Amino acid sequence: MVTQPVVHGGQVHQIAKALDRPVDSFIDFSASINPFGPPTPVLNAMQQALPACGHYPDPTAEKLRTRLAKEHGISSDSIVLGNGSSELIRILPRALSLCQGYVAGPTFMEYEASLHIAGARCTYALATSAEKYTPPMGQLSLLVDGIRSGSQKDAFSHEESFTAVFVCNPNSPTGRVVSARSLRTLYRQIEQAGLWMVVDEAFIDFCPSHSLIKEIPNARRLLILRSFTKFFGMPGIRLGYLVGAPETVSKIRRLLPPWSVSQFAQEAGVAALDDVKYRLRSVKFIQQERQRFMTRLRGVPGLRIIPASANFVMVELPSKCVTANLVSQLTRQGILVRDCQTFSGMTQPALRIAIRYPRENNRVIHALKKALRDS
Repeated sequence: MVTQPVVHGGQVHQIAKALDRPVDSFIDFSASINPFGPPTPVLNAMQQALPACGHYPDPTAEKLRTRLAKEHGISSDSIVLGNGSSELIRILPRALSLCQGYVAGPTFMEYEASLHIAGARCTYALATSAEKYTPPMGQLSLLVDGIRSGSQKDAFSHEESFTAVFVCNPNSPTGRVVSARSLRTLYRQIEQAGLWMVVDEAFIDFCPSHSLIKEIPNARRLLILRSFTKFFGMPGIRLGYLVGAPETVSKIRRLLPPWSVSQFAQEAGVAALDDVKYRLRSVKFIQQERQRFMTRLRGVPGLRIIPASANFVMVELPSKCVTANLVSQLTRQGILVRDCQTFSGMTQPALRIAIRYPRENNRVIHALKKALRDS
């Protein structure tokens, strides 16, 4: 159970302040953000939106929702925008009156935190190191079957209470991906049991063939989360969205505060989607550099590389290694990485390392070698 604030990557400003060093003295591999940064058209669109700051933003974000509907071939009524997908994750348990959630882990800790904040329980189906963190679809299937057969019946359930299955795809921090085919099979089982399925596709733009978003028109108990943060390199703009059946989306929208998505974010979203060259270039670069980076990492003694499909790589450390100490050593070298032992269910010492430019990636490899020698 989450009893303390959830730890996230991307803490470069706090770390720089604590160590009394300039922010630009660090390379941040702890936040999995596209190294290209925001597309130039996004910055231009925000500049052009400056005169609109004297007015409230469109509370329905109609322009961006229409563009997203065209992008995905769905109705704009199936889309709700949020101040980052994390805002939407936080209100989901309340919107769905959840009494419990089954979560494929180890994974993004906001699902667990949001369930507990809403008074719901969180049960993990955990991937294991022995299986290279292959997503635990079999475990989830058994849990769903248990509910259908009554063996896992919730003692606190009533007509307004439901159970949801949460899957992050590709998963963070492991980088593993579930095929769309496997997810469709699980969804059919979930739907028959009367549950909800929530798929967080924050990193799916790096491997789009595995997305379930085209299933939305025919899947009334499927909800998909998307983010502009990771792929478009714009975490400071705060923009995400949820896709689902219109009646469910309407229920979620009612729980959001008015004007939660700024006019700047709305214009940035449209500009990002329209920059096709940026999108193609990003996918090609990440795929090529990820392969090169993983090959180089395999040459570091003591590391075990987990196969990845997103813009980061998870590496397991020697069992005797104290992850927090290694992270501190890397930080002193100006390298920020994500300590994976803060994720529920992660039993092995491991790091998540974002893929950046080749020169920077080479530097983290050199720093890792030094830190492991000295540990």
